[in-house]
Amino acid sequence: MVKLRSIRRDDKRAISPILGYVLLVTLGLIMSGIAYNYLKTYVPQEAVGCPDGVSLFMKDYSCSGGQLNITMKNNGKFNMAGYFIHASNNSAQKVATINLAKDFINSSDGEARSVTDSYIVYSIGKDNFMTPKIDTEHWFNMNVPNLISVEITPVRYETINDKQRFAICSNAKIKETIVCS
Repeated sequence: MVKLRSIRRDDKRAISPILGYVLLVTLGLIMSGIAYNYLKTYVPQEAVGCPDGVSLFMKDYSCSGGQLNITMKNNGKFNMAGYFIHASNNSAQKVATINLAKDFINSSDGEARSVTDSYIVYSIGKDNFMTPKIDTEHWFNMNVPNLISVEITPVRYETINDKQRFAICSNAKIKETIVCS
């Protein structure tokens, strides 16, 4: 009989740690489910993008007197707010890395501005100002010698859930080869 009591006491002790581990794992799963459902509300459901009809065309360029003059045309279906502009002076680079927005001088209509030396807007304010079929000329200081290519990425404001969102139209990015020395 002494052995039976010993076995029963050992059985109770063996169940208690297992029950504790099961409760601990269950509590961990419940807490992680609650945290997941709470945190997924902070992640945007879809990325802000531009419609497929956004298009910008570099009509002409010239390099003279330490300036780069670019004539662009909105040949798409939608208005645009502005663009990012980067250049390259190395043919081995696949992505242009020289930011020309910081060297922006002026535009033919006098409305365009460089925003935080990062991108160019056609007009100050949250508006898609450049309408389709319009040409505009922009001037930049050429602080970097021997430019060989220019990449221009249009931007526009999109209304999502009654809020204006800044959208980068990476699907409409253009890359043009230029010769400036």
